[in-house]
Amino acid sequence: MFVRILVGLVALVLVACLALVLVIQLAGWDWLRGPVENRVSRALDRQVTINEPLAVSWRWNFVPRVRFDSVTVSNEDWTGDEYFITLERAVADVAVLDLLRGRVNLREAWIRGMELRLSVDEEGRNNWGLGREDGQGRIPIVGALHLVESQVIYRNAAREVSFTANLDSVVAEDQEGADRTAISGEGEMRGRPLSFTGEGDGVMRLRDPDQSFAFRLDIEGGETRFLFDGRLGARGSFREVAGALVLRGQNLREIYDFTGIPAPDTSPYDLSLDLARVDDVWQARNIEGVVGDSDLSGQLDYDTGRDRPFVDAELSSDSLDFNDIGMLIGAPAIDPDDMSESELARAQARALRDEGRIFPRAPLAVERISGVDGRLVFEGREVTGAGQALTEVSTIITLDDRVLLFEPLEFGFRGGRLVTRVEVNARGEDTITSADGTFSGIRLEDFIPNDRIEGTFSGDISLVGTGDSIRRAMATSNGRIRALLDEGSISRRTLELIGLDLLNYIFASDETVATSCGVADIAVTDGIGEAETLLVATPDSQIHGEGRFDFRRERFDLRVQARDTSPNIGSLGGPINIGGRFRDPEIAPDDETYLRGAATVALGIFLTPLAAVLGTVQIDTVDGGVCERLLGPADAAEGE
Repeated sequence: MFVRILVGLVALVLVACLALVLVIQLAGWDWLRGPVENRVSRALDRQVTINEPLAVSWRWNFVPRVRFDSVTVSNEDWTGDEYFITLERAVADVAVLDLLRGRVNLREAWIRGMELRLSVDEEGRNNWGLGREDGQGRIPIVGALHLVESQVIYRNAAREVSFTANLDSVVAEDQEGADRTAISGEGEMRGRPLSFTGEGDGVMRLRDPDQSFAFRLDIEGGETRFLFDGRLGARGSFREVAGALVLRGQNLREIYDFTGIPAPDTSPYDLSLDLARVDDVWQARNIEGVVGDSDLSGQLDYDTGRDRPFVDAELSSDSLDFNDIGMLIGAPAIDPDDMSESELARAQARALRDEGRIFPRAPLAVERISGVDGRLVFEGREVTGAGQALTEVSTIITLDDRVLLFEPLEFGFRGGRLVTRVEVNARGEDTITSADGTFSGIRLEDFIPNDRIEGTFSGDISLVGTGDSIRRAMATSNGRIRALLDEGSISRRTLELIGLDLLNYIFASDETVATSCGVADIAVTDGIGEAETLLVATPDSQIHGEGRFDFRRERFDLRVQARDTSPNIGSLGGPINIGGRFRDPEIAPDDETYLRGAATVALGIFLTPLAAVLGTVQIDTVDGGVCERLLGPADAAEGE
C-alpha cells in the first residue's frame, strides 16, 4: 500500500511540473518580470525597472538562466541623478521555487555595463542606504557575482571629491582558484587629479559572515600617494580594518583632503605605519619614516565616533632638521635658489627674500580646524642644521573648538631655554593670537655670531595680536618684551668704536671688558615697539639706546650712544644709528656725529692741532650707579 501511495505522489508531482512547463510555454517567460521587479523593489526600497523582455533558458532543476537587459534602479531625489544603478545586461541563475515563496535567490550572476552612482551632499547625506525601514524588505540572495566593464561614479560635495572607478571580476586568478576583484579609476579631488588601482578577494566573499576581505589599494591624488595592503572585516565591514599603510608626498598638509585630519605645511615625506580600525577609532601604530631631513615616529588615534572627531597623537624625532621646523610656519631657512629643496620650501623662502621679511604670511587654515579637536605631544630630541644654538624642541598641542593651544612650547638652547604658551583663538570673526613666555641663559653669540660681544640674557615676552598669520598678528600686537643681560663682555676696541672714541680705539688693546648690566624694555602698541629702556653698562662706560621697532613693516630705527663715566680725549661722542629692515639692518653715524667730525676737521685746518683735539674732548659723563638703580627693584622683587 505504501508503494502505491509513493508512486501516486511522484506521478502527481510530475503531472504538476508538466502542467507548469505547459503554462510557461504558452504564456511566455516574461510573466516573471513583474514579480522580480516587485520583489527587488521592496527589498531595496527603490523602484526597479526591467525595460526589456526576459530571455530564459529553462533547466529541469528549476534554476533557469535568466537574462535581464536595460535594468534601472531609481535614485534619491536630492542627488539630481535619475538612476542609482543602470545595467546594460545581467544574466542570473534564478531559483524559481524560492521566488514563488517571496525570496529572490540568484545562484550565480554575471553583470555587464553596470553604472553605480554614489553621492554625498554638502550636509553629509549619502544615497546608498538600501532596504525598508520596517524591515520587511530583504536583500536578494546572491551565490556568486561576476562584474564586467562596470563603473562606480562617486561624488562627495562636502569634500569636493569625485571619481569614476572601473570594476572587473578576474576569475580563478589566485593559486586556490578563487575569484579576484580588480578595481581602477580616476577623478579629481579639490581640483587635483586622482587615480587608483587595486585588487582583492572575489566580491562574493563580502557576503560571508565569518571571512574577512583581503585587498590592496594604490591611490594617487595630486602629489600624495597611499599604498594599503590589508583586510576588511566580515562582510566587507570598514569598522574592522587592519593592514600596512605607506604614505608618500610633497606636503603632509594635503592628507586633510583624504582623511579630514588637519596638518601643517611640511617638507616631502615618506612614512609607513600599521593601520587598524576598531569600531569608531582609526589607529595608526608604529609610525616610522622621514619628513624632509627629519626622522619621525610615534602613534595616532582618530576617533570618528564623537560629536567632533578627535585626533590623539604622540610623535617624536631623534634628529629634527631646523629647516623642517621653519616649514611648519612658512619660513624655511633655506636658499630659495637651492634646487635640492622642495618647490613649496623654495617658494616660501623666495617670497620672504623678495619682500625683505622675516615674519611668514602663511595663514592658519581655520576651515580645516573647525570640525575637529585633538591633542598632540611632540618631542624633537636633537635639532640639526641650526649651528649649535637650538638643541631641542617639545610641545603639547591641543585643539578645542577652533582654539589651538601650544602649552608648553619649549625650545632648548646651549645652556638656556625658552618656555612659551601660544594660543590661537579662531572662534570669533577675527583670529586672536597671544604669546606669553620666559627665556633664560640664552647666549647672544648664538643669534649674532661674532667674537666681539658675548653674554647670556633672560627675560619675558607677552604679546597679543589679531590675525590668522604670524605676520598679521605681529603687525597688530600689543604687549611688552623685556630682556636682562645676565653675564657678558665686550671687546674694548668695539666699545671705543661704538663711542667713536677714535684716539682710544687706535691705541686700545683687544682685551674684553665685563659688562655690569644690560637691560632692554620694549613696550608694544598696535605693532609699534618703543624702547623705553635700552642700556649696556661696563665699569667705565655705558651704551644707551632709544628708538622704535615697527612690526608692521618689519623695520627698526635705533639711536645708540656710548658715554664714559669720566672725561676723555679723542672721542667724537656722537650717536650711531642702527636701523633698516629686520632682515638686513644697517649701521651709520648720526648727523650730529658728522657735524662734530666736520667741526673737528675745520678746527684742525683753520686753527691749530690743539684746537682740533678740543673737538674730540668728551666732558659730558654719566653716573656709574645706573645698574644699581635699574636692577635693585628687580632683585628685590625676586627676593620676595
